[in-house]
Amino acid sequence: MDNREAKFFLNAYRPGGQDANDPRFAEALNQARCDPTLQRWFDESVAFDAAITEKLCAVPVPRDLRESILAGVKVSRRLRWPKPFIRWAIAAMLVLSAILGSLIWHKTGPTHLAGWQSEALEVMSSLVRNRSTFDAQSRNPTELLAWLHKNDAPAAQRLPENLERLESLGCKTFPWNGIPVSVICFMRPDGGLVHLVTTRASAGVEPAIKGKADVVQRGGWSTVTWREGDKIYMLALEGSPDQLRAYL
Repeated sequence: MDNREAKFFLNAYRPGGQDANDPRFAEALNQARCDPTLQRWFDESVAFDAAITEKLCAVPVPRDLRESILAGVKVSRRLRWPKPFIRWAIAAMLVLSAILGSLIWHKTGPTHLAGWQSEALEVMSSLVRNRSTFDAQSRNPTELLAWLHKNDAPAAQRLPENLERLESLGCKTFPWNGIPVSVICFMRPDGGLVHLVTTRASAGVEPAIKGKADVVQRGGWSTVTWREGDKIYMLALEGSPDQLRAYL
């Protein structure tokens, strides 16, 4: 299967993942895992489909919908609307379409991230695509936390419960405007990765971040950022917000 055939099947892949066991979808998913460009396209496609599904599910179904449909079927004569009314109706539909499009773009389009967060996404992309190496490697995340503490790098005292259960790959540190930042990469059960970024709260990072988690999408990445004490954390993965929520 080449990328063209894989895209044909992946275009019909449902966001819930119920198609993963189908042999044709499984082959297409495997092709995506072998090609970073195809994988990035697929992740963005799944994220967009999930956002549209969420929007549609939020629209309430009228209680009298069935009766209205049946009543409409019984209408035998065609109504003739005056031309001015038709023009106004078309104009109204165009305006409504523009508003809905704007709302959907606001939900799924690129959202602002602070400089250190954008830099962290670049570092993670570089690690995932083997363009850079880890500072330390271990399948035990506790060992990576110990390495970070030993090297005076920002790190949590304890990992979130849903991350403690995962195996890790490694960690990396980098400076942003003189502020130290650390990343720990974890292996997800579905074969993907999820990353925990940690930095110290300071005026140069993001003073507006409080205790409440803030979910943001950037390209194919989904991120959530929150503050605990003197630390600021960002959890990130290449995929949809629904995939990310499983680790919150």
